[in-house]
Formats: sequence, structure tokens, C-alpha cells
Amino acid sequence: MGSSPDHGRGPVHGGGTARPQITFQLKRVLIRGVFMRFGTRTMSELFVLFASLLALSEIAGAQPDLKRQWETTVEAAKKEGEVVIYGPHNPIYQQLWAVFQKNFPEIKFTFVPGKGAEHVQRLVAERRAGKYLADLVMGGSSTYASFAPGTMEPLKPLLLLPEVNDPSAWWDRKLHFADPQNQAAIIISGEVGTRRGSYNTKLVDPKEIQSWWDLLQPKWKGKLGSFDPRVAGGGGETFLFFYYTPALGTKFITRILTETDILLTRDLQQGTDWLAQGKILFYIGSGQPIMKAKKQGLPVDLLPHPLKEGEVMGGGSCCMAVMTKAPHPNAAKLFVNWVLSREGQTAWQKYAEVNSLRLDIPKDDLASEDVPQKGVSYFMINSYKYNDPARRKALQQVVEEALKKAGKAK
Repeated sequence: MGSSPDHGRGPVHGGGTARPQITFQLKRVLIRGVFMRFGTRTMSELFVLFASLLALSEIAGAQPDLKRQWETTVEAAKKEGEVVIYGPHNPIYQQLWAVFQKNFPEIKFTFVPGKGAEHVQRLVAERRAGKYLADLVMGGSSTYASFAPGTMEPLKPLLLLPEVNDPSAWWDRKLHFADPQNQAAIIISGEVGTRRGSYNTKLVDPKEIQSWWDLLQPKWKGKLGSFDPRVAGGGGETFLFFYYTPALGTKFITRILTETDILLTRDLQQGTDWLAQGKILFYIGSGQPIMKAKKQGLPVDLLPHPLKEGEVMGGGSCCMAVMTKAPHPNAAKLFVNWVLSREGQTAWQKYAEVNSLRLDIPKDDLASEDVPQKGVSYFMINSYKYNDPARRKALQQVVEEALKKAGKAK
């Protein structure tokens, strides 16, 4: 991740050599040649050929234009000299800043740590007072649903680097967003594997579980546990996955809550303790406490394979957005482009220890089970369409009715 001695010349990660522009004279020669060569073709065919030539000339001219915009942005960012970011309490950010500043030492970082809800309240209060202090907000996807319309800039117009705009560089061949308008809060990481479910390694052969429906077999009755799906966080997103997955849906949710004598907890640690003690054999909830317990030598682990119906992707501090009326707009634009570049995403994946949605960077710093696999259907939990309050309310109703039927309503 070396830096270039001249940061104004272009992206330090290489956007490719600009193609030469097609001159007006060359266009004339080409078009004349087309009509001479294909004079017997229909007018519609000639029009297609002519339009293709014009498109080629536009593509050839676009790269130099983007390069000039990038150079202008870099120089303007240096003059602004600072970028202000509101984000979570997480040590990975300091490591990320260090890599960025190695390339752009002229830009000072001001980082304001806090929870997502705190940042929303802070920004609302600041803007009511006519203060615009934050350039970007980084954090979990739920944060961005709370911002009023007009608080965040549409991101695509800010993306200057060809490598960032290339759909083939990203999972599912597109950029993903977490805000209601699907245009501002970009999702940059896609954690997989942590919501497959966990098991007691001394008492369960994980090969026995290939489908979520397998958990309805009689041998699992009274041996299942889950974080309470009525409570936000803690792995409750798995029930959203159940709800939206056609092969599971409300039928599966109702049956697993009413037919299995499943134990529910609202304590993140309690589910892990139950599993380690053998009180339950399989647990539906966040994998983070499970992995911590595994490192401590307890007999627990995440399933080593995705299940037949697919699995959840996403979670954690996955996203970032540029604020409208940012005090340092060019520094914000520069930072966003860098973070989304190959160099930026390589650093993000390394220090966050979570899969980047960029496909064209090395994945060898991640465990194989933490990387999306071909042939597996992934459910992007951070997408707003799955977190719409109305849809979550519908899920809650299904859960409440099932628990009432099971005699577990509270």
C-alpha cells in the first residue's frame, strides 16, 4: 500500500491509463468509411453503426475528464485540510485512517465516536442550530433509516474512480445501499457465516444439519435455543432471513416457535452458556459471542457450511454516507473514493476482519467460511428493503402470534 510522491497526479491505486480522444477529423474519416463500406445497408443499420462510433468517442473522452476531476478534487481536499467523520467506537477506524493518511498526509482526521442513535441526535441538533460539522457518518445500516430526507448526499455522482464505478468489481455486480432512497449510505462489507447457527461440538455432528427444516425433526425438540426475535440485535436478523426466504417464510417461523419447545433469551451471553453446557444443542443468534467462547476453549462453534436455503450476509459497521452541506466536501469525496478503491477495501477487509463486497481484492486474509461461496443464495440483511419498519412490524406480528400459540407470549 505504498504512497505516490505526487498525490495530485491521480489515484494511488491506479485507475488505468487514459485513452486518447478521437479527434473531429478522425471521426469524419471513420464515418465516411462506414458509409462507403456499407452503402447498401439499411438506414437503421447505418444509424446503429454511427451511434456506436459516437459512443466510442465519448468513452475515449471520459477517462481524461474523470482524471481531471480527480486531480481537482485531490488538490481542493488538500486545501480544505480536514475531514470530519462520525462513527462507532471501533479500533479498526484508527488503522484505516493511518493507511489513508500515508497517501494523503495533508488531510487531518477528526473522528467523533459514538453509537448510531447518538450520531443521529447530534446531527439533528447541530442542523437545527445551523451547524454543519460532519462530513461523513460511518456505522451500521439501521442508522441511516433515521436521517430525514435531504440529510445525505446521493453517492454515485461523487464517485470518480473507474475502478469504483465498475459493476464487475462488486458482489452481485452492483453497489448496495442501506438508506430508504437506495442511493446514499453505501454498504461496503458483507459478513457471512456468523448467522448460520451454532452447535455444541461434543454433542452434535454438524453434517446432520443441511437445511433449516432439519431442526423440526423430533430429536431436536427441547434442544434448540434462540435470541428472542422480538428484540433488536443479537442475531434477530436471522428471523428476517426466514421471513423473506420463500423456502422458509412464515410457515417455518411458526413451526420452529410452536413445535420445538425452543428456549428464548434476551441475554447475548446466556445463549452461548446454554450451548456450552449442553442445555441446548443448537442456537440461533449472533455468532460473535460463540466465536469468543470457542477461542476460550469451550465446546461451541458455528456451522461450517451454509444451509440449503442460503444464509444471511451483512451486519456490523458496514456502511458510510456523505452528509449534505459537508464542511469539507472535497475531502469527503476523496475519502469515499479511496475507501471504495481496491487499496481502501483491502485495508478495510484486513483491519475489520470482515469480507469486503469488492471481488477483485485478495481474500486470503479471511477464513474460507467467511468468504461468499458460489452457488449459495445470500440475503443482504443491510438493505433497507428488508428493514422497512412496516415489514419488520409484519414479522413481529407473525412471531407474536406463534409465541402466543406456544404459550410463550410476554
